[in-house]
This record gives sequence, structure tokens and C-alpha cells, in this order.
Amino acid sequence: MKSLYFSRSKRLANSFVFILPLLILYEAGIAFYGSALKNTADTITKTPLTLFGKSGSLVFNLLVIVFLLVAVFYIEKEHNLNVFLYFPMFIESVVYALFIGYVAGFVVYKVLFPYLLAMPFHWETGGGILLSVGAGVYEEIVFRLLLVSAFYLFITKVLKASKPLSAVVSIIFSALIFTIMHYIGGLSGAFTYTSFMFRMLSGIILACIFMFRGLGIAVYTHAIYNVLAVLKLFQG
Repeated sequence: MKSLYFSRSKRLANSFVFILPLLILYEAGIAFYGSALKNTADTITKTPLTLFGKSGSLVFNLLVIVFLLVAVFYIEKEHNLNVFLYFPMFIESVVYALFIGYVAGFVVYKVLFPYLLAMPFHWETGGGILLSVGAGVYEEIVFRLLLVSAFYLFITKVLKASKPLSAVVSIIFSALIFTIMHYIGGLSGAFTYTSFMFRMLSGIILACIFMFRGLGIAVYTHAIYNVLAVLKLFQG
């Protein structure tokens, strides 16, 4: 039973259905707040849709509907559509988010840099929660689903490296790019050694979660951690 849960919860189709509420929440919030609040990874993901001009948002929404229908069809075909699957996935994500906040936070802010305790989140609460959700969805799609997968396939298929080595290199390089991107763009923060190390460590943890537990749980872990950080649960 436990192995069945781990197998089903990791599948991309179940992950997509799982993250759909976060995607809807973020897109509705952007429509309310305005595009100036967009997450950088969101902008990267939707850049190809600018070819459609003002219809870009409509095309994106249609793609979301198509992916949802395909995901539901695939799950039904496999006879494993079970809404009760998503509750333990959410709880698992909460556990990982608390691990990042308390354990990774302790390592960076108490052990490595005990005299520099500034956390990397200083957003206004309403917009900050919206950005937290967007970061969870789009940064995991860009930096984990696309980047980790691309690195892994390139290293295993082109460079012919072993799978364990490919996984380690993919995780580290994707985490490094993920960290650097937080200092680029209009919503970027000032560089500090603490924020760099914390984001690097978080990127490694999230990449591991993606590889071993799937996209959906990685998305919720990221989003839940960000929301709790905005609410200052991990500060003090």
C-alpha cells in the first residue's frame, strides 16, 4: 500500500492535477494585482506565448485545460484516479517545507553564518503570498522539471555518465542556476552569503524531492515554505 502511494504520487499526471489549484490561485491573483508582480520563472515560461500577442493569456489558459484533460484521461485510463491521494501528498509537502525552514535554516543561519541572520524574504504579505504560490509552481517547472530533466538526459545520453553521477551533477547545477536567478530581475534581492547558501541548499533539497518524490510534491513544498516564510514563521 505504501509503495503504491509513492508510485502514484510521483506520476506527472497526478502531479499536474495536484498543482492545478495553486496555478489557478496564482493566475487569478496576477489578474487582480497586475502583471508587475509576476514571478521571474513565470515570465520565462510564458515568453514563447508572446508570439500570440494579446491572445497569449488565452492560449496559456487553453493549454492548461488541455493538459488537465489529458492528465485526467491518463489517470482514469490507469484506473488510479483517487482524490484522497492528494491529502497525504499535501501533508508530505508540509513536512518537507518545515524541514527546509527549520533544518536548512538552522544549518545556514545558526551554524554557518550565526551573526548574519537576515532571511531572504521581505515581501508585503498579500503580494508576497501570491508570489510564493507562483514561485512554487513556475520555479519548480523551470528549474526542476525542465532543467534537472534536461541536465540528467544530456549527461546520461550524450556524456554517457552513470545514472548516480548524472543525478548528483544535475541536482547541483540546477540548484546553482536556481540560486543565481534569484539575484536577477525586478524582484531580485540583494546578494548576501547567507541568502546564497540558503537558496543553494534549498535548491538541492527541492531537486532531490523532485527526483525522488515527483513534481507535485516539490511544487507544494516550495510554495508552502515560501508562504510560511512570508508569514515570518521561520524568522526570529
